[in-house]
Amino acid sequence: MASITDVVKEGLKYPFNDGKKVLTFGVIFLISSIISLFMNYFIYDSLMVIESRAPLETYQALMGAIPPSNMALIVISWILTFIVMIFCVGYIYKVIQYGIDHKYELPGFNDIKGLFVNGLKMFIVGLAYSILPMILFFLGLMLAINQAVGPSVNAIGGIILLIALIFGIFMSLMEVMALGHMIAKDNFKAAFEFKEILALIKNIGWGRYIGILLFTIIVIMVLSVFLEFIFGGITVLLSMILSSAIVMAIVSIILQSLFLSPYISIVIARIYGSIYREAKGVEAEAPKAEFESAAEL
Repeated sequence: MASITDVVKEGLKYPFNDGKKVLTFGVIFLISSIISLFMNYFIYDSLMVIESRAPLETYQALMGAIPPSNMALIVISWILTFIVMIFCVGYIYKVIQYGIDHKYELPGFNDIKGLFVNGLKMFIVGLAYSILPMILFFLGLMLAINQAVGPSVNAIGGIILLIALIFGIFMSLMEVMALGHMIAKDNFKAAFEFKEILALIKNIGWGRYIGILLFTIIVIMVLSVFLEFIFGGITVLLSMILSSAIVMAIVSIILQSLFLSPYISIVIARIYGSIYREAKGVEAEAPKAEFESAAEL
């Protein structure tokens, strides 16, 4: 069984097996960022229009003040952003699958329909695992901050908030193994086979399981800060040379989308796949030729 550091180190190295595919994945992130940028502009423009017509006393008046063209473009931008995000999540699905199968190459992008379907499955599983903790959190928050209900109810709200936090952490831990279980069995319902999922976590050991995930979070945070510092220096330098804040914003978006976001996403997905493989006790070895090919890349 590989050590905690070995699992994370293998995940950090994995994207370098095929830089072209990482860059292709980054282009998808860049498209999503550009669409989101346009959506934020239309939202900002609509807020300026609302502010210029204030005060607006009713919700109908508020919505009526937004230009119809802006509202349509906001909705279209949101839909496009969601679709692109689903494709990104679908690719992460494949990376996890390759991690489970111990493949050294990165997945391709030829199966568009498969990426979309798998992305939807992962999105639904993530939503299912987070919805109850979210409901508890907002219920506790409303009770905790509502001064009209009295101190005793506020205290109950605080307790619910604490329960929501603990339950949310537990469900997040379950979700990681649930995704691997669903992908390994190629069955959506497998994500909710709680007995088998708990058995898998027990097999790898709760301490080791949490240790891998915590170590991953720490490494990713440190790496992200380091890369963002480098990218920040590049963007500031370019903005000083060109004397343009717009250039700084555009360069920042490009660097983040093309390099940081795809790299971090692939690393995390690879580690998730490796964790599931460890939990199943599979010590799969890639064929020698495949290993040598990956090493050359």
